[in-house]
This record gives sequence, C-alpha cells and structure tokens, in this order.
Amino acid sequence: MANELARRLAVDVSADNVTWLRLLGTTDVNDQDNVTKQDSTDYDNDGFGSQEVTLHGWMLAVKFNRKSNAGVFDPVQELIRQARFKFGDQARIYVRWYDRNGRADGKSGRALVEWNRSKTGVADIEEISVNFEGDGKLVDIANPGSSTLPVVISALPSGAAAGAQVTVVGQYFTGATSVKFAAVSATVFTVVSDTTIVATVPAGSAGSAPVTVVTPAGTSNALPYTRG
Repeated sequence: MANELARRLAVDVSADNVTWLRLLGTTDVNDQDNVTKQDSTDYDNDGFGSQEVTLHGWMLAVKFNRKSNAGVFDPVQELIRQARFKFGDQARIYVRWYDRNGRADGKSGRALVEWNRSKTGVADIEEISVNFEGDGKLVDIANPGSSTLPVVISALPSGAAAGAQVTVVGQYFTGATSVKFAAVSATVFTVVSDTTIVATVPAGSAGSAPVTVVTPAGTSNALPYTRG
C-alpha cells in the first residue's frame, strides 16, 4: 500500500461563491471539526453511556508563504487579507478545499477570516497563518479539478476611455493571446506576470464592456467593466 502525501489538498477562495481562485504557496492545510456532543444516556442502555452529536463547528487552518512580484503582492492572498480587521460581510470569504488527485471529498463554505504572520524572524520567509472559521453550513462539492483557466479579479482604473491603459489583475495569465473589452480585442497589451496584464482600451462606444482574458487554456470569466 502506498502512503498518501499531505500536500494533496488544494485550497480555493472566492468573494462571491462563483469565481474561484487557487491559493498558491500553501505549506500546510488542516481541516477541523469542532464537535459539540450531548449525553443521551438512558435506562435502556443497560448501564452504558451514549452521546449524540448536536453541533458541528468547522474550521480550515492554512499556512502559506507570502508571495509578491516586483513588490506587488499575490492578488489571491490579498483577497484573503482584505477581510482582516473588518466587520459583517467584509470579514467573510468563501473557501473550498479538495483532493488534487481527483477524489470526490471536496468541501465548501463561507468563513470568517483570521490572518496572522506565523514567521517573523530575520532568517525567515514570511509565512501567513489563516484560520477560515466556518460561518454556517459546510457542503460537499464535486471535485473541481486543477484548472489553469484564467480568472479576472479586477480591472483598474474604472471608466477608462479608448487609448487609456487598464491594469487587469487575476490568475493564470501567462501565455495570454487576447484581452477583450466586450467583443473587441485590445491591440496592445503586456503580460507583466501570471497575475497582471496592462492593456490599452480599444476603440468602441462608452458603456458596458466586460473584460475577458484568453490563454491557450481557454477564456476567463467576464468581469463587469464600464468604458468611459
């Protein structure tokens, strides 16, 4: 029998439970079930005790190395960090984890974020420890697999007109062949890194112009964007 590798677990996060992004740089992934039990012993058990589970409190504890490119932090890690010191919906994020090898044991839920630096020494690589503390039900999901389809998170500044530059941030941009504003492709764009593209807004009418990125792996989600 072969031993299973601890690193087989993958973690994704999402702001809207629709567009998911892979959390890169993970060094430790630990899902926990904090069970509440109540004694249910009665006379019918012939003197033996019994219990019932009455509540589950789930948590996903993750450690990852903080990553940056030319001084710009990884946008997926930043999406998590932005929930720090917040209240209400802004303190919550969706998280899912699953087996990289395709086993059907994935879980998904909404969670409160607790972000801490776990390594701070002179000789250390900056490591972040995040606890995703379950806020509500944890659900079983089909294994989404290890996709490298591009994902767009943001396009700034908003309201840019034709000829202006827009910085598109996301994931899996390496090898991009096209950046589109609605159906019109930008004639000039630069893939700065796997997470950043700078594109010049092509000619077209003002108004709605969702941004998509195309790579050999396929086409990204359409990020709502309004042209100036």
